[in-house]
Amino acid sequence: MPLSNDQIFNHAITALGAMLAEHGPEYKFPSDVIWQYISPPINVDVDIPSTARPHQPGRLMRAGYLEKTGGMTRAQSAQRAGSSTAEYRFGPKLVPYSATTLIGVTSSSERLKGIQAVMDAEGYMISTAELANFYLAMTVSPLVILSGISGTGKSLLPRKFAKLTGSGFSAIPVQPQWSDNSDLFGYVPTLSPTKHIEGALTKSLLEAKAQPTKLVIALLDEMNLAPVEHYFSDFLSVAETRSRLGGRVVTDALPIELPAVVTAEVDPYAELRGAHLPQNLRVVGTANMDESTHTFSPKVLDRAFTIELDDPVLTDFASVGLSATASPDIDALAQLSTLMIQESNAISIQEARDESQPLFEHIAGLLSEIQEILAPAGIKFGYRTRDSILLYLHFWRKHELADILTGYAALDFCILQKILPKVTGSGDALSDALTGLADWLTSRETPQKGDPFPEFSGKLDRSVRKAERMAALLDLDGATRFWGA
Repeated sequence: MPLSNDQIFNHAITALGAMLAEHGPEYKFPSDVIWQYISPPINVDVDIPSTARPHQPGRLMRAGYLEKTGGMTRAQSAQRAGSSTAEYRFGPKLVPYSATTLIGVTSSSERLKGIQAVMDAEGYMISTAELANFYLAMTVSPLVILSGISGTGKSLLPRKFAKLTGSGFSAIPVQPQWSDNSDLFGYVPTLSPTKHIEGALTKSLLEAKAQPTKLVIALLDEMNLAPVEHYFSDFLSVAETRSRLGGRVVTDALPIELPAVVTAEVDPYAELRGAHLPQNLRVVGTANMDESTHTFSPKVLDRAFTIELDDPVLTDFASVGLSATASPDIDALAQLSTLMIQESNAISIQEARDESQPLFEHIAGLLSEIQEILAPAGIKFGYRTRDSILLYLHFWRKHELADILTGYAALDFCILQKILPKVTGSGDALSDALTGLADWLTSRETPQKGDPFPEFSGKLDRSVRKAERMAALLDLDGATRFWGA
């Protein structure tokens, strides 16, 4: 007789107990290992069909027996051996720690768990680690790009995040004919020199300026339907001028074309005149990488965090809904956006040096090793890329996110999003570089003796998998790229 879901669930809990006894509380594993501990010789009478397995990890996590590390690893079952999958560890029911709830949350990790739980209940699939990655990217950079195949929820993510954190939100559909900054910032018509035609970003700029303590997200939907560097280069250039003046974050003035001031009248455009880029404004762009769109220039990639949503796990399903006892405190969740945009946040590694200099030196050494591997193929990255990665990890540690995103998973995201998008081209030198990079990434799995930051040693499987796919594409086509590999 087939086993019921409850029977399978109970067998899985027993298996996790056996795994804990054999490997200890620090053991990390793919979910398919659980079923190996149910199979013979532990229980010769139990046979769990493969179709009954995919939804059990979610149930085990909700019950507290399992939790994700935020990292990726390789499956071990015969059917899926070698394929990339989520990495798990034992949950608080098996390895107790200070319990967290979705009510009265007090930390960034708990708030992110709360947002993820609500998104999951609403049918939107995203892991807490991926949500933390999105949050950290927006904390560091005023521009975040969500790329990937259609139907993976690129546009929904910033919309739902804004809703659950009480932030401002505006959707801006990019048009293929956009060719300069007037489409974003507006312009003065030649035949009506006293008027200003509002740009697509003007509303968000004014909202952010009027409410400086409120996060405002502007979504550039399908942002690469037009060449991004044509209509967005002025925004990127102004963003680079961020500096601190009297404790406040300031920038150069935005290049907004406005009518001349008429001294005898009230200026209707006073709020836009000389406007700077607000500290609380974030632009999130979505991008499909196909023949109908434009690729991103190095200038854009250098200044943005590029998050690729390209590998949906089709066997995962959202939860039925939150129980009445696990309803999230929306006011507490909204504090995430306040933490993201507070003016005391470091905007440079110089400002974060007192808190994180030893960490910066350690990570910079690792990035230098990657640079040495890629340099023979003509691929290099500069201080801007390094500093973005260092600030990302600075805020990861400052917000204490290790319980939902391990250090090595955070480093994995950084390499995947800030370094690998720069890898493109052809030739044997690039093939050797990709092979060498995959080997280096794999070698990071085991901490070295005397490592001052062992939390950054672990499976960098997201980056390994991407490097291997790019190498396979190079071998197949004679050239490779980051997008779609």
